[in-house]
Order: sequence, then structure tokens, then C-alpha cells
Amino acid sequence: MFSFPTALLSKRTLPLIICSLTLGACASTTGAIQAETNAENYPLSTAVVYQTESKEYPLLSSYVYAQATKALPASLQPSDVIVMDVDETVLDNSQYQREREQQGLGYSSESWNAWIARKEATAVPGVTAFLNEVVARGGKVALVTNRDKSMDDATWQNLLALGLPLTAENTCILGRTAQDKTAIDGNTVINDKDLRRSQLKQGTVNCSNSTTASKPTWQAQHRLLMQIGDNIEDFEGVTQEHANVDALLPKVGKSLFILPNPMYGSW
Repeated sequence: MFSFPTALLSKRTLPLIICSLTLGACASTTGAIQAETNAENYPLSTAVVYQTESKEYPLLSSYVYAQATKALPASLQPSDVIVMDVDETVLDNSQYQREREQQGLGYSSESWNAWIARKEATAVPGVTAFLNEVVARGGKVALVTNRDKSMDDATWQNLLALGLPLTAENTCILGRTAQDKTAIDGNTVINDKDLRRSQLKQGTVNCSNSTTASKPTWQAQHRLLMQIGDNIEDFEGVTQEHANVDALLPKVGKSLFILPNPMYGSW
């Protein structure tokens, strides 16, 4: 009787051999093998593997937030606000990227909004300790995100579910509207977050998570003490195409902080 070398009896070949020898239908086994093969047809990009599996990513992210904490004043004034992006700055959406790539799919607005509605994003490494420190020092946070403004409530619920020390009084969520794009004039509004930054400074901002009690807090002029994000355009008056790295560098580590994100960006 013919015998197969043990080394060749892998988890894939063995069921096929059994099927051949017994002449059985093996429909369920074949389906399982096909499913496994299909999954392996769509390998993860190195960017997603880096973000989800490397030790470098959490180390770098935690380091950036540790530096930002060191740069905070001992106490913050009521007019001081820390301006932060949301995605890959506060919320880690790498699971969304992982799921899409495993299906051989890319980004779509429909799948992205469905992911936001799931409210399953986790906290970016280091951000919880940083936000705890900001709030402990009397600070406020403006979350200027390019998620559509219609998704702000789901974003807020996701943030609260993570146990972050955020309230309507100390946090303002600002999703993107069509006006954020049409307002770009290349002069006072350079990128699609500048209008909201300007509204923060002028006290005309419309926080999606505001309450009757919190509105007066945000209807006052604010000073942008820090800007934190994973994209160069998370900084005021900057675009990817025309960013002057040499001009930005003296502010990095003091008022500007950039986090690693190899998965996507304005580049």
C-alpha cells in the first residue's frame, strides 16, 4: 500500500487525501479549505501589519503622548484648548483597515460610516494617560475630525465607551461639513480643518456634543495651545503639498505633535 511522507501531510493536503481514498463527498471539508484559500488570497499590507502587530507603533505613539504631556503647562487657562484629530490620534481604527484588506477591499464611505456606527475603535496607545492629564490640569479638548458631522454622535459614544475623561464641558466634537471644504480660499483658510480652528478661536464653534450647560463654555474665544494629529494637515494653515518642514520643526514637540500612521493619509 502506498504511504505518504509525513512531511507532506499538511492541514490542507490531508483532508484532500482522505477524500480521495474514501471517495466521499467531503463537501464541508472542501468548503473550509476554499474559505482558507480565499482568505490567503488577500494578504495584509505591511502598513496594517506594522500598525496592528509591531512593537514600534505603540512605543512611538506612547512616546509622542509622553512628550506632549511634558509640554503641558502646570495648569491651563479656561481659554486654552488642545486641538486633536480623532482617527489614528485618539481612536485606533486599524481593525477596520484589517477587515477591509482581508476581504481584498479598500476604503469606501459606506463601509467607513458603518465602522463608525459599530463604535468599536480602540484608544491609540498613550492617549488615555494624556487626556487624563489634560483634564486634571483644567484643560479642554477640541476634536477636529474629518469624519462626517452626521457621525459625531457615534464618535462621542465610542469615546465615552473607552472610559476617557471627556464631558461636554471639557470636550467639543467637530465633524466635517461641506462648508469646511468650500471655505478654503488659499489665504485665511488653507486646509479643510482651518475653518473649525478659526471658529474655536472666535467662539463661534458648533460642538455636536454640546448641552445647554456646556454651550457657554465653548461660546468664548480660545487659544490653540497644542495641535495633535497623524497628518500634516492636522496643523493649522498647512497642506501636504506646500508644508514647510523646516518652518514646522521648531514647533514640533512644543505645540505640534505628530503620530505615526502608515496606513493612509493626505500623501
